[in-house]
Amino acid sequence: MFENNEDYETASYFHQRCLEVSVEFKYIEGQALAFKGLGICEEKVLNYFEALMNLETALEKAVEGMLENHARDISRDLVRIYQTIAIQYQENNQFDLSLQFFEKCLDVAKRSNDKDN
Repeated sequence: MFENNEDYETASYFHQRCLEVSVEFKYIEGQALAFKGLGICEEKVLNYFEALMNLETALEKAVEGMLENHARDISRDLVRIYQTIAIQYQENNQFDLSLQFFEKCLDVAKRSNDKDN
């Protein structure tokens, strides 16, 4: 709801509270979804490295909890972030860093069996 209204500050607060409750009750699916939500909020305000860290953690939680559908969705988001960062490095002529992120993108796409990406 908050994200649809572009209120990412409130959305981040909501996801952070969900994360705290999920950690307290050792609810791995809630943790994965909360980290995903935090990552998406960071992406929307162009904090790509913060988004990347949250989405990587979300993917770890989804894999740990054997949540295949969530892992696949999170992987798609993570691929998008890796691509965005890689393109930014490429545009700044930082080709080694760009290549590293394109390789990460490829790795995540392969692991999630996402042939389109």
